Amino acid sequence: MSSMFVRAPGHSGETQSESYMNSRSSPAYMPGICAQDDEGTILNSNEREKSPVHAFLDLLFRRGWYVLICICAVLLPVLYYNATATRYYQASTTIIYEQPQAPFSTAQQPYRYQPVKETLLNQIQEIKSRSVAYEVLDALPEWVKEQLPLPDDPPPGFDMPSYYAAMIKSNIDAVPLAESDVIQIRVKAADDPYVAMTLANTLCDVLLARNLRIRREGVSDMRIFIEEQLLSYKTKLDQSESALRTFKVNNRVTALDKEVEEQLQLAKNIELWYQEAKNERERTEQMLTSVTNQIYERQKNLVPSIANVSNQIIQQLKQQLSTLQDNYITLQLQGVPDDNPKMSQIKNDMAHVRVSLAEEARKLAEQENLVDPVSQMSSLYQRRIELDLTLQMLRTQEQSLAASLKDYEDSLRRLPDKEFELARLTRERDLANNLYSILSERREQARISEAEKIGDMRIIDRAQLPKKPILPRIELNLAIGLMLGLTIGLGLTFFLESLDTSLKTPEDVEKKTGLAILGSIPRIRGLNGSADGEPVVGNLAALVAHSQPSSPASEAYRTLRTNLQFSNLSQKLRCIMITSSGPREGKSTTAANVAIATAQMGLRTLLIDADLRRPTLHKLFNINREPGLADILIHYDKNDQLNHAAPRPSTNENDLEMPAAYSERQTSLRAKKAIQQMASLDLSLNAAINKTRIDNLAVLTCGLLPSNPSEILASEPMRDLLSLLKEKYEFVILDAPPVIAVTDAAVLGPQVDGAVLVIESAKNDREIILKAKSLLDRVKVNLIGAVLNNVRAKNLYGDYDYYYTYYSTDEKHKKRSPR
Repeated sequence: MSSMFVRAPGHSGETQSESYMNSRSSPAYMPGICAQDDEGTILNSNEREKSPVHAFLDLLFRRGWYVLICICAVLLPVLYYNATATRYYQASTTIIYEQPQAPFSTAQQPYRYQPVKETLLNQIQEIKSRSVAYEVLDALPEWVKEQLPLPDDPPPGFDMPSYYAAMIKSNIDAVPLAESDVIQIRVKAADDPYVAMTLANTLCDVLLARNLRIRREGVSDMRIFIEEQLLSYKTKLDQSESALRTFKVNNRVTALDKEVEEQLQLAKNIELWYQEAKNERERTEQMLTSVTNQIYERQKNLVPSIANVSNQIIQQLKQQLSTLQDNYITLQLQGVPDDNPKMSQIKNDMAHVRVSLAEEARKLAEQENLVDPVSQMSSLYQRRIELDLTLQMLRTQEQSLAASLKDYEDSLRRLPDKEFELARLTRERDLANNLYSILSERREQARISEAEKIGDMRIIDRAQLPKKPILPRIELNLAIGLMLGLTIGLGLTFFLESLDTSLKTPEDVEKKTGLAILGSIPRIRGLNGSADGEPVVGNLAALVAHSQPSSPASEAYRTLRTNLQFSNLSQKLRCIMITSSGPREGKSTTAANVAIATAQMGLRTLLIDADLRRPTLHKLFNINREPGLADILIHYDKNDQLNHAAPRPSTNENDLEMPAAYSERQTSLRAKKAIQQMASLDLSLNAAINKTRIDNLAVLTCGLLPSNPSEILASEPMRDLLSLLKEKYEFVILDAPPVIAVTDAAVLGPQVDGAVLVIESAKNDREIILKAKSLLDRVKVNLIGAVLNNVRAKNLYGDYDYYYTYYSTDEKHKKRSPR
């Protein structure tokens, strides 16, 4: 396999550079760079698909500024809000409502059913009620009232107490703690944590006083009722005692028989129980009437009376309860003790029936949407159901006792008249005396309960001073702002990425254009010195292949040089053109560094500035622009025109047949002139070609800027010049103008062995590159491949970015190392 760099014809022996290249002509010599298949197609062994994670990180690296800008745009208002928003402090306290107990016991205490859950909900609604807020406002210290905010522009007739009460009500929250009867009260206040603590503790004091007041009001009503009954029974007692005394005096009777006295005692006990049940029924009826009137004021006929309920289950339960009560009273009258197993069983059955009856009544009310545990009337509904149930039980008990009392009265009527009358008067006197004693005792109990300062509510923990505000939630706001900004930034990034059709990576170029990537050149940063510490020619930042031979960019140019070597082994490439789709894509820098890299291999290399419109190479190498390529071609073209203007043989009819000797002289003359022209061209080249301080590298600048560069590059002298240069140099590189901007590259392309298209990363999109490729293909240019220039290190090396770091670190180490 022969090298693409071959010895010029006419030279004897193999040069040192040819020997160097022939010993390394196998593609296997540069593993990991490129290889070639049977058809001469470049195969990049490093070509691989990026993982989604790497693609995402690469996107963030390229467009991370959008994400940062969006995050800042969202976080700035959030920070401003956190800094200027009103601080709200929250104080918490816990209370418990214990099960209420009767202020005094009764002989027949009715069963009360009240679900704990509904009770807690009712109490919570009371805590958050408007009436409680008004009481809290009245109980607040003056310094707290002065700190309560007012509206900026109060309307005429502004009601300040109502405004403050509504504000306090809106800042109160109460929730039941899990699996307990404890209620946690939370109170908010703006700006001052002491105000929040004072509001919470004042609320607890108000609730405590309110609960005690309501309890006292209930006991007071009971005391008034007992005192009324006490006056009535005092009169009955006086009358019964007077009647009994008169009867004994008139009839000279002092005592009853023992048997009659026993019957009389039973009758007195039954009548005593009957009177207690009757009194309790009357009291319950009064309470039921009061509750019904309260409900009626709000909404008529919401809760049907249980007495009128036609539900079959409730009727059965009521009948069952009545039967059990009759059996219990019968056994009690027979003298069976309360601890008897049969009596205990009946009491348990009665308790179960009462629970079932109350539950069925509650279900019925719920089915009719009559009980709403979170409404303001739910307690009234529940209370009415309880009183209805209690009233039915008392009526059943009263009826049973009345029947038993009638039986004993009938038994006493069978006694003689005097004994019957004495028994009747004695019974009335004893009954009145017992009832009067019981009522007197209950009145004293009511007075004691009324004077007590203990309610059903108890404060567990009072509020303490809040340490930090609950609003604004600075950490949460920042987290939400950060997430929102990140989401918007990522969304914008992905949206812009979907709109961006530019070519950024070698994979993009190969997939979207079909061009083989010959090399990827990283971004070249400006430098102020060379690798060896001596001044270097031209622009050091551009000629990195000479000034910084160990830099990543130099390695990339050497890789490009090697890939050019193996791009097409079946064809000898000695003259290539480097161009681009548009201006300022780095084609001149690429051409200069590839020429330097080739010269560093020991090959005689010529770099030609064929951009006759905007030349650059003379600036890079710090040499004179004239004379140059245009001067040579223009001078050569003038000589050619003079030669063509010489006298030609006559074409008259008399001279149609020329002697053979004359024709041979003309051919010899033209050959001699061609040799003279080539010699003149060679002399012009020697004067125009500039030697550089880089071994084996010469530069032919553009020279005078002509007015018709396309015609000059497409002329016959240009083809002759390239043929001559291929004989004099082992490798010729032309820096051609952009393809799309002008036609210079299109007319120059067919004259060279191959062309390389330089593409700047992230500048051109697929359509522009395809258009440039189409223009070159149309004129049959051998487009070898593309060079991706100005590539970010991450796009270039991917996961192998440590190579870039290694080379950069090594270069810095060399610059710092002493001689």
